[in-house]
Amino acid sequence: MDLSGWGRHPVYDCHVEHLRRREDLARMMDGSATLIARGNGRAYGDAALNPSLTLSMLAMDRMQAFDERTGLLTCESGVLLADILRTFVPRGWFPWVVPGTQLVTVGGMIAADVHGKNHHRDGGFGASVESLTLATANEVRQCSRAQHADLFRATIGGMGLTGVILAARFRLRRIETAFLMAESLPTSDLDETLALFEESKEWPYSVAWVDCLATGKNTGRSVVSCGAFMARDELPTRLRSEPLRWRRRWVPTLPFDMPAAVLNRSSVRFHNALHHRRHRVFGGVRPTHLAPFFFRLDG
Repeated sequence: MDLSGWGRHPVYDCHVEHLRRREDLARMMDGSATLIARGNGRAYGDAALNPSLTLSMLAMDRMQAFDERTGLLTCESGVLLADILRTFVPRGWFPWVVPGTQLVTVGGMIAADVHGKNHHRDGGFGASVESLTLATANEVRQCSRAQHADLFRATIGGMGLTGVILAARFRLRRIETAFLMAESLPTSDLDETLALFEESKEWPYSVAWVDCLATGKNTGRSVVSCGAFMARDELPTRLRSEPLRWRRRWVPTLPFDMPAAVLNRSSVRFHNALHHRRHRVFGGVRPTHLAPFFFRLDG
């Protein structure tokens, strides 16, 4: 079947196998000289494409154990971040690091060592991983910082090149609410953007949207957004009845790819100017649900 990454380029004709049980992996590996494991295909480029054998891990989607005392979750590598959030946010738990989309697998987050809006404080997703189960060409190994430590470190951020991640154990953090106190501040140029980041170091989460088409005195103008999880007693009265409410964002989809001509310098420049002005007019500090704050790429 034809496969690509999230950027839709390049597209390769790949032989795809779906791994459902780890016992089947040896048979699949015997039939191909090379292979790559693939999660939900949200890597930007060609990270999870191999014409000889692309091994889909989406059927390896079982959550296996959770320790309420320590926040340690053990699950197979095909579990989606969206399912972890749907299951654990209502129970008062949240991953230490999340990327800009919910539609990624645990194995993919480890392989890419994804970063989040708290990278300046907490590092990448791999910093929360305690151990993982890795299938190499010859055997299945349990890896951690104490056991096969070199292989463990090489696998976190190794883009799937050290073997097939079958399962992992990683930490979640406690939260009292599913809301953040968030602030969005527009900046006029790159110097102001960087200065604002320096002033925002105490915020647990921060990110900048940068207008890369702005020129002249507006080069590097941005919208810097910062946030921190709110305690229950900090919520407005209207939100206190369901402080840990989870919602799956509904995003309309099109049954076809938008024509490439729609994305041109003029249309994107207009969108960027409108986006920047909207935050200049309507920015400020307000309670924000975690879904639109963290997962903007899903829109």
